[in-house]
Amino acid sequence: MKAIPSESNKERVETKMKLTRIEIKSAIVGMVIGDGCLSKHKRTDTNNAYFQMSHCDAQYEYLMWKKGILENVSRCKVWPATHKAPNGKIFKGWHLNSKANPVYTKLYNRFYVYKKKSLDEYLVKMITSLALAIMYMDDGCIGKAMPQYWTKETFYLCLDNFDYANLFLLKKSLKLKFDLDWNINKTSVKYYQLRLLNKHNQKFADIVRPYIELVPSMLYKLGSYASTSEEDVDIVRPV
Repeated sequence: MKAIPSESNKERVETKMKLTRIEIKSAIVGMVIGDGCLSKHKRTDTNNAYFQMSHCDAQYEYLMWKKGILENVSRCKVWPATHKAPNGKIFKGWHLNSKANPVYTKLYNRFYVYKKKSLDEYLVKMITSLALAIMYMDDGCIGKAMPQYWTKETFYLCLDNFDYANLFLLKKSLKLKFDLDWNINKTSVKYYQLRLLNKHNQKFADIVRPYIELVPSMLYKLGSYASTSEEDVDIVRPV
């Protein structure tokens, strides 16, 4: 069995980020919008929901960083996991399960009204700069929309779990809260993604960078925006 590395990143969360209850809840919202999910045990008396997520081996540091946030709500367990791709290739990674808690149950009742992950006005209003950074580290990427014509990097949120209506609601909220403009691009017959307008690249990077810097292994997601000219960057407080 593969040994679990030390949890030094959990200590980093606790010392560098003193989160309020609202900030913790917002972070969980960001995790569920991203790679995480909420589930319920069918054979329990309380039937409270619990949180779970998986990450590849290279993102272990990031998983443990999120574990440090989640353990403000309930204990979490992490163990090695493997995933078999359609082409037969085996990917090694890590899986996290939290203990069930009423906090997760309340969010479960909002995210899964239609038995499938969806958004509502309350959930998108919960998105803070921390939640946005988590959403981007989970499901974001940077690239060039049309390399043959454009040289600027472009930020994307590839939220395949959500349909056009959900992404439109999210797009409106990100505009109202952060003054960030996104386009909704169709990527296939049934999938969409959010693409940030290039004029807002620097603004977006400045919002999420202070959090991503707490997880050095995820800085690659910022491309050329990973560095800043300022010597010290304070945490951008949630709005």
